[in-house]
Amino acid sequence: MTGPTIPMPGRLRAALALAFLQVLMNGVLAASAQLQIATQRSDGEEPFSLLYAMMCLWYVFAAGLMVSWIAILFGYDWGRWSLLAFEALSTIGGLAGGSLAAAAGLVLAGLVVTTLFREPVTAWFAAKTAQRRASSTI
Repeated sequence: MTGPTIPMPGRLRAALALAFLQVLMNGVLAASAQLQIATQRSDGEEPFSLLYAMMCLWYVFAAGLMVSWIAILFGYDWGRWSLLAFEALSTIGGLAGGSLAAAAGLVLAGLVVTTLFREPVTAWFAAKTAQRRASSTI
């Protein structure tokens, strides 16, 4: 018996929705870079190596954000910290990018990070950890 379920705080749900939006955005950017590479290759051009690097980086960010997102859904505290790391890297990239899309990414990252360390969210993670410990000792 695992006990009663602990409801996820509403702000954390909103932060996860924003993080999932970031997963989708990174996936779309990576896929569009991959299409651009394929188009340039079919035209006989050699794509810029920066395009390859950006495509790989966007795929890595999409995968990392998704793993963090799933870990948080299951209440694992390490997911919160890995999401924080990806958001920090995203912020650094956004500051270097300087475009409108980078500004939107900065806003999303700021909203997600500020939510991850609010008291109701940290209490939810602590309760989920305690619940897992209690169910593993039975």
